[in-house]
Amino acid sequence: MGRRRHQSDVVSVYLLSVATYASFLWRNQGGSLKTTCWCVEAFFKACPCLALAVGAGAGAGTSKAKASALAFALSAAGDAFLCHNDHKNSELSFVLGLAAFLAAQWCYVFCFTRESGGGPSQAQATLCFAYAGSLYAYLYNGLDSALALPVLLYCVSIATTMASSLAAHPGSNASSSSWTLGVCGAALFVVSDSCLALTMFVGDHVVPHRRLVIMGTYFAAQLCLSNAFAANE
Repeated sequence: MGRRRHQSDVVSVYLLSVATYASFLWRNQGGSLKTTCWCVEAFFKACPCLALAVGAGAGAGTSKAKASALAFALSAAGDAFLCHNDHKNSELSFVLGLAAFLAAQWCYVFCFTRESGGGPSQAQATLCFAYAGSLYAYLYNGLDSALALPVLLYCVSIATTMASSLAAHPGSNASSSSWTLGVCGAALFVVSDSCLALTMFVGDHVVPHRRLVIMGTYFAAQLCLSNAFAANE
């Protein structure tokens, strides 16, 4: 009961942080966002995942809880690096952000494997990696040579996360509700990252309302994953 109450408090702080960031974006729309100091936006953008990291790490006794706390902290760092890239158009910031999220994805994989009775089925793995391969092939012509390998590694990572979430099916060590939340979280992450990649390497026109779609699916993904990992603690 105490753990459930704790997670409820974490979710409340997370949603408040997301609402604060959304309010910040709303107040700075219309081009003024680019004139705002990047570290101010980075602070508001990273706060939601920092809240999840603190919540997951508070009293964490299991390796899964520690891994999820690290994943959310890495995501917050990735948010800050990508925010710097948005403002300064820095390739180094983008690569560092990509690296932070790549490490976070493998933390998610670790958490899912703690709940899985085995690996994904051949059909699940084939579907996930076929999508990642198709996405990379579509993006490839728009990639600088320096980004080709990092983006490939990230595509492999999100495919692995998605496949791992499917493998943590009810009847292994996961409950039905945590499995559903985990799969939804992984799928929303794939959608968010795919839309981000398309806007960056193909064009802004590819995804209508790109900021709303990318950030909406991203924050929903993190919330689903937090609840999924907390459900079986």
